[in-house]
Amino acid sequence: MAALVLIIVYFKQVWQAAKAVYDIVFPLLLGSVIAYVVNILMSFLERHYFPKSAQPWISKTRRPICLLLAYVLILLILAAVITLVLPKVADTIRALSTVLPAYWERLSQWIGEHKDQWSFVQEWLDGEALSWESIADKIKSSAPQSISGILTSSLNVLSGITSGLVNLVVGLAFSVYLLASKERLLAQLKKLQGAFLSPERTAKLNTVLAAANESFASFITGQCTEAVILGALCILGMFIFGFPYATSVGIFIGVTSLIPILGAYIGAVVGVLLIFQADPAKALLFIIFIIVLQQLEGNLIYPKVMGTSLGLPGIWVFAAVIIGGGLGGIVGMLFGVPVAATIYKLVHTAAAERAKH
Repeated sequence: MAALVLIIVYFKQVWQAAKAVYDIVFPLLLGSVIAYVVNILMSFLERHYFPKSAQPWISKTRRPICLLLAYVLILLILAAVITLVLPKVADTIRALSTVLPAYWERLSQWIGEHKDQWSFVQEWLDGEALSWESIADKIKSSAPQSISGILTSSLNVLSGITSGLVNLVVGLAFSVYLLASKERLLAQLKKLQGAFLSPERTAKLNTVLAAANESFASFITGQCTEAVILGALCILGMFIFGFPYATSVGIFIGVTSLIPILGAYIGAVVGVLLIFQADPAKALLFIIFIIVLQQLEGNLIYPKVMGTSLGLPGIWVFAAVIIGGGLGGIVGMLFGVPVAATIYKLVHTAAAERAKH
């Protein structure tokens, strides 16, 4: 009680201290998250790395080779996405910078021809401030005053990128250490449990941890499966309807769909930009296509895939995403489903035990 009162009285100082500690341990937390995700792929590879062989050299090389393969596969997937999508996005931005003035003029002419129906819009466009030339002039005139602000922002961005890269490198190194010696670390944790916790509390804690581990691992696996399905459906649909950049857009949408429910819409923005500079009419059709596909994915595919993977009824998957998103945004969506699955399993187990008595 006294500690709670002190935290309330000195909340600002406590918050600053907590933030300082968080900044220090963040690379280690990041490494732990990376290790947890990579461990799923590494464990899969270990189960298929000459599982029936009794050769000593295979047992000795199983962990390092599967660990290396897991990181290489993840890096190859990221490299494929960057190679296929980012160059086309850069080309699209350059193309849009050349065609937008022409579209603006055509829009102005069209409104001029229908100025009786669109008189208020015509007055808006006729204004000096909204002509394409005046916009360019204002950008040029405001550039000198913005140099200092741009330099300051650039330095802040550079500092943030440098700090992020350092954290990423440290996190990756820590994740490799965790995965290389995970059995020894688990044995040490069991010793700590035996030293500081009673057998009953140890059993309860391990039950909760096992349920959470199973739920989160199944969630990550199901999320990746769902991303592959959505990406494949997007590529297939875009080929059928004749949309350009089908492969690039489909892969990017599949990757961004790792963010539950809303991720595909984030990828769709890139798709619209890519298609717009090639064919504006098809860009509008693509918006309709991706909305229909996302509704199909969000209401049918996602609950079915995640429900099968987690052992959680589809209605609860959908509810967990909605509630998690409402409470914590994208982060809430990411953690809402596995947390709900963990609670569901624990409640189901407790109910079954009570039913026996």
